Amino acid sequence: MPAKKKFLTAIVVLTALWIAVAFVSVFSGIYDAGIIETVTGGDPLASTIFYKIRIPRVLMATIAGGTLAICGAALQALFRNPLASPFTLGISGGASLGAIIAMRTGLAAGFLGFSVVTIFAFVFSLLTMLFVYSVSRVGGIVATGRLLLAGVVMNFLYSAFILFVQFFSNFTESLQTLRWIMGSLDIVGYGEVWRTLLFALPGCLLLLSITKEMNLFGLGDDVASSLGVDVRKMEKEIYFATSLSAGAVISVTGPIGFVGLIIPHILRMILGVDNRIILPCSFLLGASFLTLADTVSRTLISPVEIPVGIITASIGGLFFLWLLIRTKKEVIV
Repeated sequence: MPAKKKFLTAIVVLTALWIAVAFVSVFSGIYDAGIIETVTGGDPLASTIFYKIRIPRVLMATIAGGTLAICGAALQALFRNPLASPFTLGISGGASLGAIIAMRTGLAAGFLGFSVVTIFAFVFSLLTMLFVYSVSRVGGIVATGRLLLAGVVMNFLYSAFILFVQFFSNFTESLQTLRWIMGSLDIVGYGEVWRTLLFALPGCLLLLSITKEMNLFGLGDDVASSLGVDVRKMEKEIYFATSLSAGAVISVTGPIGFVGLIIPHILRMILGVDNRIILPCSFLLGASFLTLADTVSRTLISPVEIPVGIITASIGGLFFLWLLIRTKKEVIV
C-alpha cells in the first residue's frame, strides 16, 4: 500500500476509534442518566457531571495519552531503541520529583501566569534526559544496555527522593502524593486541560515537524548528515520537545507508565517504521488507549476508582510478557 494511502487510512480508522471510545467514556460511570437528559440539561446533576467532570476528563486523557505516546515514538526514533520512552528513561521520574518539590515548597500557585509545577517538571525531565544520554553515549554511539540501565538507575534515585519527601509530609500530603504517583486523571473543570495543552501542544507540533529528519537519522548519523540533516539540532529539538510535553502532562496526571512504550511498538508492528506515519498515529492511538484505560479504572469495581496508572502498568506488563514469549518461540523455531 502506498505511504500516503496507508497514512490516510490509519488516520481515519484511529480517529473513528477515538470518537467511539470517547463517546463510551463520557456516558460511563457511577451516575447513569439518559443521553438526551444529560446533554440538554433535563437532569441538572447529570449535566453537571457530564460537562464539568467527564468531558474534561476525556480531554485530559486524550492530551495525556497522545502526548506520552508521541514522545515515546520520538525517543525510540532518536535512540533507535524500541524500549525507549519517558517512563523507561527516567524522564517521568524526574518530572514527578520536580512537580512534587514545587508542590511541597508552596510554589504551585504560578509565576507570571505559568504553572511553577509544570516548569519544575520540565526542568527536571530535561536534565534527566541529558544525563541519561551523556552516560549512555560511548564513542559517539548510544549503547542500548547503558541507556536502559541509566534510566532504571535514575528512576530508583527519584523514587528514593520522592519517598524521602513523603516521609516528612503529614498524613494528608502523604496520601495525596501516594495517589498522585500512581497516575490519575481525576480533574474537575477545564483549567488543567488548557494549561496542559498550552505546554504539550508546541512540543508535539515540533516533533511532528521533524519526522522526515527522524527517518533519515534512522539510516545512521553520517548518512543523515550527508543528506542535509543537522543531527545535533534535531537531537536538541527532540530533547526539548519531549521534556516540555511529557513534563506538562506528568505535572498534572502523575507518572502514567507504558503508554509511550506500548503504542509506538504496536503501530510499528502494523504500519512499519515510517515516522511520518508513526508519530501522528501514535497520538491518536495513545489518546484512545488512555481514555479507554481511564474508563476501565472508573467502572471496573465501581464505585471505587482505581488509579489509571495501575491499569496501564498492568496492560504494559502483560503486553511485554507476551512479546517476550513470542520472541522466545521465534528463536526456538
